[in-house]
Amino acid sequence: MSPVFLPALGALVVLFVDALARPRAAGQATRDSAVSGIRLGVIAVLSLVGVFLALAGRVGGSAPGPFAIDAFAAVGIVSILVVSFLVLALSLTHFGMARSRAGEPIALLLFSLSGLLAAIASRNLLVTFLCLELAWLPAVALVASDPRRLSSSESSVKLLFAHALASLAFALGVAFLFFATGRFDLALLTEPSAARPLFFELGSALVVVGLIARCGLAPFHPWVPDLHEGAPAYVTAHMATAAQTACFLVLLRVLFALLPADPELASDVARRIPEWLGFLACLTLVWGHAMALVQVGLRRLVGWLAVGQAGFLALALVDTRAEGGPALVLALVATSIAIVGVSTTLSSFSHHERACEHVGDLAGMAGESPARATLLALFLLSLAGFPGTIGFVARRDVLTAVEHAGHRGFLLIGVVATVLALTAVGRPLVALLRPAEGRRAASAALTNEQVVLAVCGALVLFLGTAPLFGERALSGWLEAWIAAGIASLSG
Repeated sequence: MSPVFLPALGALVVLFVDALARPRAAGQATRDSAVSGIRLGVIAVLSLVGVFLALAGRVGGSAPGPFAIDAFAAVGIVSILVVSFLVLALSLTHFGMARSRAGEPIALLLFSLSGLLAAIASRNLLVTFLCLELAWLPAVALVASDPRRLSSSESSVKLLFAHALASLAFALGVAFLFFATGRFDLALLTEPSAARPLFFELGSALVVVGLIARCGLAPFHPWVPDLHEGAPAYVTAHMATAAQTACFLVLLRVLFALLPADPELASDVARRIPEWLGFLACLTLVWGHAMALVQVGLRRLVGWLAVGQAGFLALALVDTRAEGGPALVLALVATSIAIVGVSTTLSSFSHHERACEHVGDLAGMAGESPARATLLALFLLSLAGFPGTIGFVARRDVLTAVEHAGHRGFLLIGVVATVLALTAVGRPLVALLRPAEGRRAASAALTNEQVVLAVCGALVLFLGTAPLFGERALSGWLEAWIAAGIASLSG
């Protein structure tokens, strides 16, 4: 069995253990939920550790089948697994507050994670489609798992329709490609341009459109802010990190197949894809950051920042075969760390009867909890690309790739969007420094949240400042590892 399905096996174990659990005693719902969440969370963590162990010796193998654990897949799988450990730790807050049973959500999360890992390693378009279905359908159910929020069900329905649109485009693209070539393997996209009929070109374009829709690029982005507003914090973190990373990496693998090293061998449609992606990226990043400027709700503000960040991620794809690939992977890592950090901080500010839903609710937080206020500022600044954070390093690499590819217009728009992003995050930062109006119930961070915040804060600062001080041991190894993974796509 491929290691990418170990999380699905862990999900089945979680469901089995949860089914054997004794019914809750009246009045002990909160304690039982917390204990159950920890117990089932340990099983989930062990399944992820199993993936790590199973990857050893499998990277670069040429085993037959639809899955290839090459160096590129290893980079994506490890990146998603690391952030998934943090997401699982954050999920304990949801279960500790007795907001839902722990068994079903953790199982759904593991099923979704297994589908994402399988999609990254897949070398068959039909299998990729099935893996993305396995990843997104459990996520749709997870979004609606918070009964306290009226917007939870609405966000789930919107995500379902967005998923249906993306699936339809991708499925039609795969069907057209099969009609043109009689094959499903990813290598069919490298066919010489002379052997590409109209259905081949149309199928290739639809496959790319289906992946773009899942990545949340304009005009397929309206579900992203609603997801941030309505979903539980750990589900938002999962979708904005693991799901987004997997979709962009699948898109990157597809583009490497569509765009050969020699541009002359590419079809007319394939040669135009980077320019189309650049246009959509600029539209997305300007739209997302401009909308973030006028948001009152904290979650929607972060959601629109995530839309703008997706635009920056897509901007790296205009130079896919050169510097854009490594820049995209590093930007995905930077975005994941910052999003998990922001989600955890806002979750820790909203325990019990304390509400932290609007920008004004941050008033007084700097005095009440200076450590968490500082970390929230750090994560928001990293999302906006402020110097000294990993977000700045990622944006620098993306804009450098765009400039080296000769797209000066895209570069200018990227710089303008960065200014908009820094302006947008300035509002919550100023609110943190304002005095609170009246006394409010204190909201202390739970132990699991403290661990997640400490890890995310350390990564943002270390990976953001290490290049400045010449400490290249870990950061240099990370860049080399990412570059080797991207290079394997050309092999």
